[in-house]
Amino acid sequence: MLELLTATTLGGGPRQVLDLVRHLPAEEFRVSVAGPPDSRFAVDLRTRGIELVGVAVDRLGAFPLTLRAVERLIRDVRADVVHTHGKGAGLYGRLAAWLAAVPAVHTFHGIHYESYSRVGQRGYLALERWLAGVTHTVINVSRTQDDEALRLGVAQPGRSAVIVNGIDVDELAARPVKARAELGLGAETQVLGCVARFDPIKRHDLLARAVARVAQRHPNVALLLAGEGPEKDRLAGHANVRVVPGALGWTTNLYASCDLYVSASAKEGLPLAPLEAMASGLAVVATNVPGHQDVVDDGTTGLLVPLDDETALSTAIASLLDDRQRRRQMGQAGRERVLKEFTVRSMVAKTADVYRAAAAARPERGASAPRRR
Repeated sequence: MLELLTATTLGGGPRQVLDLVRHLPAEEFRVSVAGPPDSRFAVDLRTRGIELVGVAVDRLGAFPLTLRAVERLIRDVRADVVHTHGKGAGLYGRLAAWLAAVPAVHTFHGIHYESYSRVGQRGYLALERWLAGVTHTVINVSRTQDDEALRLGVAQPGRSAVIVNGIDVDELAARPVKARAELGLGAETQVLGCVARFDPIKRHDLLARAVARVAQRHPNVALLLAGEGPEKDRLAGHANVRVVPGALGWTTNLYASCDLYVSASAKEGLPLAPLEAMASGLAVVATNVPGHQDVVDDGTTGLLVPLDDETALSTAIASLLDDRQRRRQMGQAGRERVLKEFTVRSMVAKTADVYRAAAAARPERGASAPRRR
């Protein structure tokens, strides 16, 4: 197996790959991982006996050289299946796998193209439709995303699979807990948590403004943001906002220091952080958009609010801060839902089945055919 990532920083793709590395049957699968160099991700992989192969699939400037490098890598590791994550990896990896006559599997961790120009949108969708034709299986991380992918033609009927993201509840419980004092928060502070990359699609600015509204009635409220990205310094300038490095979202359990999890994101594939929050017993307030709709059972495990509605978001947050009992009930219901529907072992088992089917579809190359990896 070759896992090829567009991004190796905090996010769903790297987390999923780490879970696959940790839980795929070692006697059946040997995994190589490649993507842009990242020291933290490299250390995480090295503890599991895997070296991160640096390849800049997040850039298009050296397209022919990068494509040749990926094709050479596929041949060097004798991969029987290439699994790509993200746009750049999906382009280079699937093209290179096609050239090397190796089946490709691609996971969409969200389908994001709305910010492109009209011409850019048409070009992107045309390319993804062609790539879908040379992909053995397109994996979508939620039912709503699968519906969108089929509607757009970036996945083909009979050649797509829904494999929802899962989390390792035991691994989450084993992470060290950051005390509120270590995070610069007081014992009486009502803490709202959000773990996500600092990208415009996450609508952190709107979230910070909604929290400022909440603070008018709840002066002890604070928004704890964990992430990395170009908006980090600007977000840190908001009142009632505490920004911490995104690495804390990987290596510690921040949810234990929070009273409520919140997200104002405009679109998701199937986000891991709300699942981790639910597994930690937190209610969730989130925007009523694809991805969140697959995670939050509105009124039972949390509240869904209209997109880009600052007033509705602040009202929902305040309503749960005012009702500790309801928060606890929602948190318990959320934990039960995660344990039933969003386990890492289910995700890994279903992904392994896709790998087996893809490997079986590879044309035989006689006695010298490579072993499954």
